Amino acid sequence: MNDSDKTRDALATQIEMPGMFNANDYLGQELETTRMPTASKIAIKNQHKTTRIHLKARKKNEIKMEHLAELLPQLPEEGWSYHVVSSGNFDFWTYVPHLISLGGYFDELYVSTWTMNRENVVEMLELYDDGKVGKINLLTGKYFKRRETAVFALILEGLLKRGQRYKAFANHTKIMLLGNKDHNIIVEGSANLTANPRVEQFILTHNTELYEFHRKWMEEMLDA
Repeated sequence: MNDSDKTRDALATQIEMPGMFNANDYLGQELETTRMPTASKIAIKNQHKTTRIHLKARKKNEIKMEHLAELLPQLPEEGWSYHVVSSGNFDFWTYVPHLISLGGYFDELYVSTWTMNRENVVEMLELYDDGKVGKINLLTGKYFKRRETAVFALILEGLLKRGQRYKAFANHTKIMLLGNKDHNIIVEGSANLTANPRVEQFILTHNTELYEFHRKWMEEMLDA
């Protein structure tokens, strides 16, 4: 046995295997059991690194917001659609905080995505906590909870704690709705709620009929 093998074996004996996080305790049979890491010296050591990464991500998000603000300085009027092709200088999620900055408080936010990352989860919960959205309704694919277990647990617990709704199913749609008494905004696109460092297409529409069309099938899936 060489030195690297000995070092690896020594580390293995120091690391506690993750315990079980049973999502069925929260939302019934629709959700699967996932794994969550337990507290350990390694987790504490990495906490500072995670904080630095999170702060760096915030700065990047500010830059993305600036890019989108230059492209869309105001909300579309009722009946108008903007067709956008981006070159990776902002993400699909960037539309939500930007639209809120333009329209103020929104009564409801519907989000449908295949998967999502931690930064977008954190900001989604912060928007609710800051009183910028009244309700959050999230739909994801099953891939998300199987492959991004830590992020899945974060958003699941965060939404349940706040009395909001979430459903995972065989979903691959990428649609977001933001509605209040004055605006019914729909954003449709090719990207997920992750970093999008590639060419993506989006359609931003202000149309009550289209808004209700998407809202209806999302409600059906949330209630299924």
